[in-house]
Amino acid sequence: MTEENKDTLKEGGIRLLTSGETELARSVFGSTIEYHTVRIHHGSYLPFNLQDEHTAMTPNGEIYFRNEYRDDFSQTTDNLQHLFIHEMSHVWQRAKGMNVIARGLVSWLVSYRYKLDGRLLSEYPMEQQAQIIADNFTLQARDYSAWRRLRRNNIITLDGDISEIVIRKSYRNVLRGFPW
Repeated sequence: MTEENKDTLKEGGIRLLTSGETELARSVFGSTIEYHTVRIHHGSYLPFNLQDEHTAMTPNGEIYFRNEYRDDFSQTTDNLQHLFIHEMSHVWQRAKGMNVIARGLVSWLVSYRYKLDGRLLSEYPMEQQAQIIADNFTLQARDYSAWRRLRRNNIITLDGDISEIVIRKSYRNVLRGFPW
């Protein structure tokens, strides 16, 4: 993967998903998202550029990236694809009726860390759901070594036993029936 395609779209610009991004997201969410309606913004959702430069936001079914914006997330690094899938999880949550704006107002207060303890995905809070989906994406679409590297960098936030056989089984369990 490469990061060379960082910012052809100027800050303040808006675009649709690329075909590669749609394919990437479809590999996780199937046909549960109307991909042709998803917009990617290179800029702040908040007025006066108050959105932190290293924070992505997806309050309204559209994704707002500042410094992490790329022209095609399907052609980027594992950590940026993880971020993209995390944000697409909020698009999916909104499509399923979750009030992402209200829950997002307090997301800076909540932990993204989680344990796979037998619960279903729907029993976790909003940000932990998005983390579980993105963390599993890295494990399935890349490999265990990529997953471990992102965990060492605190991008993957699973706590507990991280042996490969255990986490593969645990992710299958928590994600049973997903996407619904």
